[in-house]
Amino acid sequence: MNRGKRSLLFAGIFTFLCLSPLAGQVSVKIAATVNGAAITQTDVDEILSPIYQQYQSTYQGEVLEQKLATARADILNQLIEDKLLLQEAQKQKETLLVDEKEIDRLVADLKAKFKTDEEFRAVLNQQKFTLLDLRKRYHEQLLVKHLVEKEVISHILITPAQIADYYAAHQETFREPDEARLRNIFIASRGDDEILQTKIREIYAKAHKGVPFAELVERYSEDQNVVAAGDMGTVKKGTMRPEIDSVVFVTPAGEVAPLVKTPNGYYIFKVEERRDSYIPALDKLQSVIRRRLFDDEMRIRMDEWVAKLRNQAYIEVNENEAKEKS
Repeated sequence: MNRGKRSLLFAGIFTFLCLSPLAGQVSVKIAATVNGAAITQTDVDEILSPIYQQYQSTYQGEVLEQKLATARADILNQLIEDKLLLQEAQKQKETLLVDEKEIDRLVADLKAKFKTDEEFRAVLNQQKFTLLDLRKRYHEQLLVKHLVEKEVISHILITPAQIADYYAAHQETFREPDEARLRNIFIASRGDDEILQTKIREIYAKAHKGVPFAELVERYSEDQNVVAAGDMGTVKKGTMRPEIDSVVFVTPAGEVAPLVKTPNGYYIFKVEERRDSYIPALDKLQSVIRRRLFDDEMRIRMDEWVAKLRNQAYIEVNENEAKEKS
């Protein structure tokens, strides 16, 4: 399970309401208990259901069963961790203040995903989920959010020195590729290729003799960007066909690149501007690096903290139910 999405409490209730056909069903099958609190098989299946539908379209037979078994185990593990976090949040709820306005905003955001208030309430009723249930679920989400902020996030400090060290050690990962602003003339392949080659060479010669490129575009090009005088905007090296890259990015700015033949036809490119590959300065990457370091530290601290909660908890997994197939 992706540690970057550790808690299913933060996965979004809209998905829970609208994608899970099993929501609202009652099950007495217990998949696990956490300090005496049950996680039912239905809890697992509600989340597994859309994954199962996705896997069915890609896998089959034994591979499908293995994928589902792995997904089921991951989901159960996440639900156990969610339960641990919620239990800890409830222990500390006196210090974790949840503003009702926060819940109001979350409910309003969810309602906005529906066309009408009636449609929203119909989905709630269909899933046997009341507005009070929804507010309770959001209250739990916010409790856990504030708990994580208190126990983990508040202890993370990313210093300028850490940012500078990371930049020095990973400069190449920030390298920007060559860029060029291009105009082009395109003539599609058709009929006698020899006649076509003669035509494209005549156009190419005119471009080299100084005939305005925009004029040649308007007169000859069959590409869709004729109305923009053939302007392709700025393109990065590696985003076009290799045979185009190989001529465009060795042509100086202001010049016309050598002819390019592709399976679709012939291209003439004019390089308006060029910028070679470069590494942005540190001051341009401060926020990116800070976020990367913060996320890494967050994952490490969350792992350590949740492991501590696990060690202090009594967790019992019903192996038979945990392995049950969809």
